[in-house]
Amino acid sequence: MPNRRKPARRTRTSRRHRREPDPLAQAVGHRIRRLRDEQEFSFDAFVEEVGLGRGYVSEIERGLVNPTLAALSKLANALKVTVADLVLGDTPRERLFEVAAQLDAGAVRILLEDARRRVSAHS
Repeated sequence: MPNRRKPARRTRTSRRHRREPDPLAQAVGHRIRRLRDEQEFSFDAFVEEVGLGRGYVSEIERGLVNPTLAALSKLANALKVTVADLVLGDTPRERLFEVAAQLDAGAVRILLEDARRRVSAHS
């Protein structure tokens, strides 16, 4: 009788996980780890707070998975930052965003008003 087994399918997990870090995922993971360390959040407490699996969070921090938006949202909420804070790159515009995130609301309003005036002046 011929073998009627279907060929093994790649599972969703096997496509999402890597052996080597993805450079962009690794940058996000390092940023998450740095923020967690700055807040003196132990790994176990962090995992409990975000409600994601321990292994998944570890892989995120090491850049071995590309986290979903839902996962990034949970991570950002636990760290009391925005998703944008987690995925910032290194362009001047992104560095400006990172600096602006450290300002109080009044200073952000002033910066925004100044930026709008500059845009209007160049239009």
